[in-house]
Amino acid sequence: MKKSYFLIIFTLFLFIITISYSYFYKKEDVIKIGFVGALTAKYSVLGNAMMNGIILAFEEENYKINGKEIELIFKDDKKDIEVNKKIVNDFINQGIKIVIGNVTSSMTKISMSIINEHKDMFMISAASASNEFSGIDDQFFRVHVANNEQRFSSFATYIKDSGFKKIYGIYDPENVTYTKDYLENFEKSFLLHGGKKFIQYSKIGNLDFLLKDIKEKNPDLLLICANSVDAARVVQYLRINGIFTQIASSEWAMTSTFIENSGKYSEGIIFNIDYDENSKKDEFVKFVNNFENKYKTFPSMYAVKGYELAKIIIELLKMGNETELKKNILLKKEFNGLQNTITFDEFGDVVREFNTYKIINGKFEKIK
Repeated sequence: MKKSYFLIIFTLFLFIITISYSYFYKKEDVIKIGFVGALTAKYSVLGNAMMNGIILAFEEENYKINGKEIELIFKDDKKDIEVNKKIVNDFINQGIKIVIGNVTSSMTKISMSIINEHKDMFMISAASASNEFSGIDDQFFRVHVANNEQRFSSFATYIKDSGFKKIYGIYDPENVTYTKDYLENFEKSFLLHGGKKFIQYSKIGNLDFLLKDIKEKNPDLLLICANSVDAARVVQYLRINGIFTQIASSEWAMTSTFIENSGKYSEGIIFNIDYDENSKKDEFVKFVNNFENKYKTFPSMYAVKGYELAKIIIELLKMGNETELKKNILLKKEFNGLQNTITFDEFGDVVREFNTYKIINGKFEKIK
């Protein structure tokens, strides 16, 4: 009886030890990486493209780095401040130290306000370009170039040399941290290159008012900063109603969705971007082939940047643990992108080469 009792106690003890070991072993050997961004509604074309690029990069590593499993957790911020806060706080409660996000600068600002309180965390974005985040020593880095003078230099020169003087700015009010910031910083660069102040800033809202105001002010260039769906809607409405003024747009709208939604009215529209879908670089061609084999579609700029961002995280994790990403990114500074070198400054901002494109015969063609 005593022997049987001892055997039961011993077996229970072994069971508890095994379970405890498995729990702690698993906890220590899994690196969780959180993604927060738009995965539904009108901004989802960006968020889902980034997600696909990120997944492809980690699949190439079989979700394992230095013997540790990688677990990706994707969350939809729904473009809702409270939802976004809840997601980030949940990441913190789970002990997640690496956060990818957000798709829009407005939502990134919300995430940053929480993450910057935790010095062992690191947040990196594939899209947030507001210059409001520049030059700050915090926990936020990005692979997308900020809306600074360097970013707009070649574009401002092209616009001025093309003879455009009276510029009318149009922006998406739902992501004002990025969109109005884009217009304001382009204007600063335009002035530095000898151009003139914008004649107007207008929100995308009442399109009848926008149409009337443009007719009255008679600009020679409309510069739109909005997502591909809203930008296409504005372009189509203006063209149908007799506005044939030259239009330029931010890179945010430079997707196949823009051409699909605006149709023939997309012809001749100008973009400035640090991405070339016709690049012949070996790394890019290989990525495109792998992406198309997996997803049966051509990758957008945001899929590319999601992939590049993930490859940087992978390289950093191979250098040290997940709480050392900021330190190691500042030590290395330069990383190989799919089309060019990605160079970080001490504040986590990057320098990349930009080119100007025009839609010709329904395709994005680079302007020399």
